[in-house]
Amino acid sequence: MFKTPTRFALVALATAGALALFSSAPTMAKDDDTGILNLELRYAPQESVGSDNPALAPGISDRAIRIEVTEGRTLNDLAVVGETTDDDDRLWPVRASNDVIAFALDVLAKNAGPWGIRTADDAPLTFSGKLTRFQVKESNKAVGSTYNAEVQFAFSLRDGRGSVLWEGSATGDATRYGRARSVDNINEVLSDALKEAYAQGLATTALQDAWLGKKTPGTSAVAPSAPAAPAMTPDALLAELVKLKKKGFEADVMLDFVQQKNLSRTLSADDLVAWKDAGIPEEVIKAALARSRQ
Repeated sequence: MFKTPTRFALVALATAGALALFSSAPTMAKDDDTGILNLELRYAPQESVGSDNPALAPGISDRAIRIEVTEGRTLNDLAVVGETTDDDDRLWPVRASNDVIAFALDVLAKNAGPWGIRTADDAPLTFSGKLTRFQVKESNKAVGSTYNAEVQFAFSLRDGRGSVLWEGSATGDATRYGRARSVDNINEVLSDALKEAYAQGLATTALQDAWLGKKTPGTSAVAPSAPAAPAMTPDALLAELVKLKKKGFEADVMLDFVQQKNLSRTLSADDLVAWKDAGIPEEVIKAALARSRQ
């Protein structure tokens, strides 16, 4: 004979069913509550300004080059490409999930053709960009955010034997207002800044002259061959380095700058303390010591 289940039996059955359903459901990933903003770098240029399309001299398009991008940033975590803020104005890192150098090279390759530049892996000339800065900063506003991006390169042109025909540097920057903690807005300003840095470097007259064979090896867009410059005092050189540091130039750029200078005297203990207090990296200070002994 069929018996009607008691109230206790019904509760037990319902509880057992709920436990079975919970145990069979897929485990849900927890939200990342650290505040870190992870993104995949994606080329998404937005601006159209004069500096993002380099004017090439006649004959440049006829001479193919090999292109490369190398790492020059001095970060503990090379995946970090900037910082973002939350509603409490706390700072959190922005991290790229894909390779920054591979992304930068891909952007250069994407723009080379439309700009009239032929590339080939076996070309006799190599245009190389050493990435020294690649950063975006988000400033949280009452509504939305402002994004500022800055990209810096140390560029060089080498022949098939590896001799440097030209070297110089270029910077690109971009600013945009957008949504808070927006991956799209970050990619937009980084893309604009990267494109501008490439265009600025390739538009350099000295580079194009070397590209066309009009310059001799060793010619530099940063420090062209000229009579020896007067020796600088340590105080004067320190002042120049502080300017570069305030503009965000990394240690390797300051190192190259020092190696092009001559000092009027050897750095004293007081000089070393002053340079250290100014935040000059130790490798730059050592280079200055070497220059002052020459």
